[in-house]
Amino acid sequence: MKIFKRLAMMGMALAVLAACESTEPAATKAPEKPAPAAEKKKAPEPIKYVVYFGLNKAKLDDTQTEVLYRVMGDYASKGGQVLLYGHADTSGDAKHNRKLSEKRAETVKQALLDLGVDAAHLHVQFFGEDELAEKTKDGVKNAKNRRVNISILQK
Repeated sequence: MKIFKRLAMMGMALAVLAACESTEPAATKAPEKPAPAAEKKKAPEPIKYVVYFGLNKAKLDDTQTEVLYRVMGDYASKGGQVLLYGHADTSGDAKHNRKLSEKRAETVKQALLDLGVDAAHLHVQFFGEDELAEKTKDGVKNAKNRRVNISILQK
């Protein structure tokens, strides 16, 4: 029983000490330092790739497939969302070019799905001849405009 009394006395003594500390005049307490401002974490730059296509083509060759393997490697190691943007040059009419840019983007999408990219992480847009890499007049064949741009937005 003596142990319980001692513990009770110690508890009361600690409570009194804690009460005394909280009643000290404010002038004797050290001023609190403001918490350091939380550093804004800058989002990592997107990883970018370009897959080029032949004139009126929407099929992948070995060179383009190699690019997609690199895309898959970065996606697998860094995660995130994969954005696909299909484009065409101005050599055909606008309606044809829009459809061709869609086919190109869908071809790349299917290849990435086959390689294991999660469908929920793939996003496709197509622009036809509206967003040229190199500005040209209507009716001009330009290899740099026949492309699918790929961006991986890292987690």
